[in-house]
Amino acid sequence: MSRPIRTLLALAFAFLVLGPVAGLLVGSLRGTDGGTQATLFVGQSPVQGVLAGLGVFVLATVAGIVGGRAAGLNIALMSAGLVFSWAAWLSGRIDEIVEVSRVSPMQPLIAEGAFVALMLVGMVALTRRFAPFEPDPETEVGPSAVAVALVAGLAISSAAAWLIAIEPLKGQTIGAAAVAGLVGAATARLVFLRLPGWTVIALPAALAILGPLATQAIAGDGYVRDVFGQTLFHLGWIMPMDWAAGALIGIPIGLAWTDSVIEQQLDRSA
Repeated sequence: MSRPIRTLLALAFAFLVLGPVAGLLVGSLRGTDGGTQATLFVGQSPVQGVLAGLGVFVLATVAGIVGGRAAGLNIALMSAGLVFSWAAWLSGRIDEIVEVSRVSPMQPLIAEGAFVALMLVGMVALTRRFAPFEPDPETEVGPSAVAVALVAGLAISSAAAWLIAIEPLKGQTIGAAAVAGLVGAATARLVFLRLPGWTVIALPAALAILGPLATQAIAGDGYVRDVFGQTLFHLGWIMPMDWAAGALIGIPIGLAWTDSVIEQQLDRSA
């Protein structure tokens, strides 16, 4: 079977088979009023939220392994992102959560961000273990070079997300995370051309935590007022699951584009 066919089948399996199950798990969570405006850690039952999150993690990991074995790293990440996108789309929006509760949910969202970060790191680790990608040309690299590249990518991705996430609409928040993943991955790879692609998962993992932390620090006691006035720090609109979903779709595009540009430059100089 050709690689393009394997790619399409892996993506279809992730989006049409595994994704709806992930969406069902998160969509079944209930907010404090019994409605659907809930996230993994914000709602009636954080325990149920953790179990739903673990279910999403397993499904995303399966999608990543299938995608990785079918067509390599980029398809592995995108397949996992498609599963996360179902979960993110059916999770609560911050403005509607606050409209019901009238209190700031930032403390549980920070914890949720850490949980999602662990999900992302675990998913990539297991995917690399059970679906070995083609050997990276960058296997022997120094940690300092990787760190510098990732910090540069984090700065650019944060700025990109801040510019796009003006409102809490799901399409906008997931889209902002996707653009952040794209430009962050491209920036990191351009800063250090031998950067292992899988290390870029550190960007959404960090932003899932830093977004709520920065929002809490900036908004302070005026958080609820800022939400109702639509003046909240823009990264605060993006929920942890949105970071996972959007970035996992954007990162492969950024890596593929950068690799294509580098290849063209090498061909011209040859």
